[in-house]
Amino acid sequence: MSLYAVILCGGRGERFWPKSRRALPKQFIKMIGDRSMTQETSERITRLCPQDRQVFVAPVRFGPTLRRQLRLKARNLVFEPMGRNTAPAIGLAATYLARRDPDATMVVLPADHLIDNRAAFLRAVRLAARLAQDGLLVTFGIPPARPDTGYGYIQLGDAIVGNEGLSAHRVLGFREKPDAATAARYLAEGGYAWNSGMFVWRADVILAAFREFLPEFHRALGQFGATIDTGKEKAALDRLYRKAPSVSIDYAIMEKARNIAAVRGSFDWDDVGSWLALERHVKGDQDGNVAQGKCVTRDALRCIVDTDCGAVALLGVKDLVVVRSGDAVLVAHREALAGLKDLLALIAGRKETKGLL
Repeated sequence: MSLYAVILCGGRGERFWPKSRRALPKQFIKMIGDRSMTQETSERITRLCPQDRQVFVAPVRFGPTLRRQLRLKARNLVFEPMGRNTAPAIGLAATYLARRDPDATMVVLPADHLIDNRAAFLRAVRLAARLAQDGLLVTFGIPPARPDTGYGYIQLGDAIVGNEGLSAHRVLGFREKPDAATAARYLAEGGYAWNSGMFVWRADVILAAFREFLPEFHRALGQFGATIDTGKEKAALDRLYRKAPSVSIDYAIMEKARNIAAVRGSFDWDDVGSWLALERHVKGDQDGNVAQGKCVTRDALRCIVDTDCGAVALLGVKDLVVVRSGDAVLVAHREALAGLKDLLALIAGRKETKGLL
């Protein structure tokens, strides 16, 4: 089996400002541990896909960062002229891989996920890769640990196969991010899993799905593919992306295709959607405070602190998120974090805060 990892490195990481900036978003910073999330993702899949069979899809401006962090060769890098969501990024990677290896099978991984229990993760990928050989588009469903409204859900049907304590299921449907009551119902009923946004499929099968569901973009991909490794490639790529739809792979293909399967993941998974995720990965003190970096607390409850320069001291406060990084500090109530993008829009519009994003 010709198995390749396609690691998606786009995204601005706004929900982790100020540590995450446009020039160095969250996938390239050390969120938890001593390596960036992209480095962790690469290392996690290396046993199945050594680095020479890893392809990183990213905006061109992140090329120097990727080369510095992972010492990549040109054949490992696929640069997008602009962000167009996950469907064009995956179609582009599939086009490159199909030309490089007609038998290529793709493991599509976002760069900014945290996964514990690597052995269980690799077992799930192996099962998904075997299913993909039969022409299935395979995703991973994560058994929900809580009624989370920040994730999409997959409704699982009958089991297709079981292997090494794992199971793969038919997919009855994809559900958008639910409200709290609906998420609680999903958890109570069972049969639902978090949509992980990770996939396995043969390159030719996903390109056939593009032909069925995004025919104009598929034709454009074919025209672009004919220019790969020629002097016309860069101009053709720019033309491709100027007309490319900005759409997710879930909406474009997965919600419409019929040859879908989901492997139930038996590993701990987190897409690290906000600063609240630190509570799930960093041990707190007896008052529920979680801190990375130098922090002193007194009479503080349920606070989250991340500082990479200097110290933070908390006195007589509760439920705060305090992040100090470089030339900026964020102080927010934990329940207000959903409004962080609106705050960043205000910052972007003021002269005195120019350059903070």
